[in-house]
Amino acid sequence: MFGAHSKGGFSSGEPAPSVTLNLTALMDILSNLLFFLLASYSAQTTEIAQKPDMKLPDSSARVSIEKELTVTVTKNELLVADVSVAAIANGKIGKEDGERITPLLDRLKSVKATRAAAGQDDLPGADTVLVLADHETDATQITRILKTAASAGFVKARFGVVTQ
Repeated sequence: MFGAHSKGGFSSGEPAPSVTLNLTALMDILSNLLFFLLASYSAQTTEIAQKPDMKLPDSSARVSIEKELTVTVTKNELLVADVSVAAIANGKIGKEDGERITPLLDRLKSVKATRAAAGQDDLPGADTVLVLADHETDATQITRILKTAASAGFVKARFGVVTQ
């Protein structure tokens, strides 16, 4: 079929053409890519200052946190970004007026409006609160905080713990 003079194939006497591939440039690119991926993936730790009248729960998990709006629950007060919002007495936050905490809702809505006016409402973590709660805080109060935050537009929550 394929003879020595046919244009589509190789004759039995001709060697096949050799193709060389220079891998040096490819290896340089891949090693640089690997270096930058490893450098950007390195574990980052963020230190959060605890209030003197609170003790965070313990955890063995190692997850880095981003800078989000912080809601702090101590034994005596509720704070948003280190600004006192409501007093805590006998484990109760403010007046028991339903599932939401009115002063917290007002403060969170104010923060949300300020961020929206500054064009920061679409940044990563803009809809997330970091809850730092004393380890003895009642789950009912945490639920009220989360429902209040969701009502203000902060639909995601993360919890701070102390690593062992």
